[in-house]
Amino acid sequence: MKRTGLLVTVLAAVCLLSGCQFRISKPLLKMMVSSFSKEQKFTCHADSCDSRIGIPYVENGTPAQVMDIYYAPANIRKNAVLVDIHGGFYIGGNRKNNRPFASVFLKEGYDVVLVEYRLNDGKLDVSDELADCAAALDYLTAHADELGLNKDCMFLTGDSAGGHLALYMAEGAQDPTLPIHPSIFKPQGVLLNCPAYDFAAFSNSDGFSESAMEWFLGPRYQDADWMKSMSPRTFMNSYTGPLFVSTCTKDFIRAQSLLIVEDCNALDRPVELVDIASEDKAVGHVHNVTNPDLPESREVNARMVAFLNRIIQ
Repeated sequence: MKRTGLLVTVLAAVCLLSGCQFRISKPLLKMMVSSFSKEQKFTCHADSCDSRIGIPYVENGTPAQVMDIYYAPANIRKNAVLVDIHGGFYIGGNRKNNRPFASVFLKEGYDVVLVEYRLNDGKLDVSDELADCAAALDYLTAHADELGLNKDCMFLTGDSAGGHLALYMAEGAQDPTLPIHPSIFKPQGVLLNCPAYDFAAFSNSDGFSESAMEWFLGPRYQDADWMKSMSPRTFMNSYTGPLFVSTCTKDFIRAQSLLIVEDCNALDRPVELVDIASEDKAVGHVHNVTNPDLPESREVNARMVAFLNRIIQ
């Protein structure tokens, strides 16, 4: 990710969550989209694995409604699947940029699916992103045999906005009364990295122009009931499965991860939290996804692998 895009993203998030006086305009948000959505050119272990790229999960869909499947080497394959939903604060991001992160789990024997979805643009909003994720997860489940995947051992992971989408999908998989939910997909566990969680709280528009807010969160951002209905926090009591959450000192939405743990404790639900204490600026928001070679990132990802291994054993 370009440094400019990262700085704008951090500034936007801080404005969104704290209501500061600086106002983010739509042109600045467009910079974020450009930065997040640009595919990074690199090689990684995922590229050497067997794969199926660009699989459409809806009929006559858009180029964004596709997924990539990477298969772990046969000699170490665990016959378990990690489905990854990328972040990008709802308006950016690219599944292909998560290939280095996927490589961590491929090397440990897990098949990995990278899901793409349509992004907020002022007309589409988070409900469309959730609908895409639900369609992708149900497609994976329905076509698991022909895709060579184990539908009975699938896990969900997501970073930042992708954490929101992943947790909401897991909640909906257990509670079909959610407004948007997968119909047949059943996750064995959920792993979240620096997730957005209390979506309803993001309707604070003090730091954004009205046009930017509408483009960023969607045209219904002023509808408090709708915002709440799209928020994973609203339905946290619906998910009862294994849950892993990571954050760090420099994560600008660290409070969101801690709020998940607080709510889990109130519900008497188990949750594993990895909270990396570091003042290194490189060890920031979703560092283990964007820069998995950092020592701190290796620590988080090793804890994720251990979490997965305990469940499948």
